[in-house]
Formats: sequence, C-alpha cells, structure tokens
Amino acid sequence: MASTKRPAWANALIHTFLGAAALLSLAPTVWVMVSSFKTGNQIFTGDGFWPAPFTLQGFVDVFTQIRLHDYLLNTLLYAGLGTLGALSAGFLAAYPLARFAFLGRNALVALFSLALALPLVGMATPVFFVVRELGMFDSRAGMVVLYAALQFPFTFVVLRSFLISTPRELEEAAMIDGAGYFTTLFRVVLPLARPALATAGVVAFVNIWNEFFFANLLLMSRENQNVQLALAGFKSQFGFNVTGAVAGATLVMLVPIAIFLILQRQVISGLTAGAVK
Repeated sequence: MASTKRPAWANALIHTFLGAAALLSLAPTVWVMVSSFKTGNQIFTGDGFWPAPFTLQGFVDVFTQIRLHDYLLNTLLYAGLGTLGALSAGFLAAYPLARFAFLGRNALVALFSLALALPLVGMATPVFFVVRELGMFDSRAGMVVLYAALQFPFTFVVLRSFLISTPRELEEAAMIDGAGYFTTLFRVVLPLARPALATAGVVAFVNIWNEFFFANLLLMSRENQNVQLALAGFKSQFGFNVTGAVAGATLVMLVPIAIFLILQRQVISGLTAGAVK
C-alpha cells in the first residue's frame, strides 16, 4: 500500500502559505490597533508604523467627546440578550425538528433555513412597519427582539445539524429512567450541545455587535444607539478626529476577540463535531 504522507517540502509550502494568509488577514486589525496610539498627523502622513510619539489622546476623546462607554453598554445589552434569545428559540426549535418525524417537519426546516437567504435590505420596509405597529420603534426592547429574530435562522441551522449528528442512546436511557421531555432536553441534550451553542452564540454575538443597518433605521434617540452609530457620528459631530475614530474601533474590536478567545475551545469543537464518524 502506497504511503499517503506528504513530503517535507509540501508541508513547509502549505504552512508558509497559511502563515502568509493569516498575516494578511490580521494586517488591517493590527494597523488599526497600533494607529490608535498615534497622533492624527502621523496617521494622515503615514510616517512610520509605530507610534511616534506614543499618545492616549484618542482613547480620552472617545470617552469624553462621545461617551463611548454608554454606547458600549447598549451594544452589549443588544448583543447579549439578542444572542440569548436566538439561542433559546433556535434550540427549542432545532431539537424536535431533528429528533421527531411529523407532518410538515420538512416544510418547517426549509422555511427556517431559507430565511438565511433573505437580504437585509429587502426586509427593511416590513421590519420598519412591524416594529412601529408593535410600539417598539426606538426602544431597547425592540432591538433585542429584532436581533434575536434575525439570528434565529442561523442558530437553528447550526444546532439542528449538530443534534442530527449526535447519538440518541443517552436520551433514550434518560426516558427509560423516567425523565420527561423537558428534563431530557435540558439535562441531557443541552449539555451535549454546548459546542454547537458556543459556535452559534459567538457568530450571532459578533453579527449583532457589528450591526449598523437596522440600528440606523430604527433608533433615533442617542441614549438607545449602539456603538456602530456612535462611531459613524464621530465625524459629523467633531470634524474628523481620526485618532479618536481608530481608538474607538480598537475598543469595539476587543470585545468579540475576547469572547472568541474565552470560548475558542468550545467553538472549535462545535465546528469539527460530526467531521469524524
């Protein structure tokens, strides 16, 4: 039987290519973070990569001029509760559609899955009128419900795919021991689904954290706006403080990066679950 092991030069070439691709993808993020410690003149002139002189004025500006911490709290509220809502609805919908056969199951799966293909711009008008009629226009509660609904199709698809690949023996054993439907669901299935929940949760959180379109459409009051709207308004309010803008962007990027680093093991487990049978 012929050996399938790659030669050393091939491995070196692959690792070199992957390393270069990783560096290129990280370059814009690193540039923004480093530039947040530069002066405006150095950023505009492009004079050197490292800050000279080193300054924290950009971070001072984002907290004193636009009170970025207020918008960060709003965004954390939207992303945290919206993700929790999407995961809860997605999990409760994914389990019966993955485990039980009933009339209309395939139609529901197709309906929930096809929602991923809907363009956000195409939903702007109906979403605007529905939110307004429900009395949730320009409200934190309205944005949480909307974000949970927008992220539901993705969480449903991820969780259902994971549950289909997991064995049923533990659930059957729990039911034989007298566990009811919800006991089995929350004490057996939920712990098993933690990798998939982490994967779907991180993606949903980042999507909501970076969302601008619906926030710009539905939020009018400054006290309800998210951090993306705050950074977009930085230019119109104070000319263009480029140092403050990149400092704010750095702070905004740090939160999803930290979330991923904390949950990276669970995320990787969720992404690779079912790859090897």
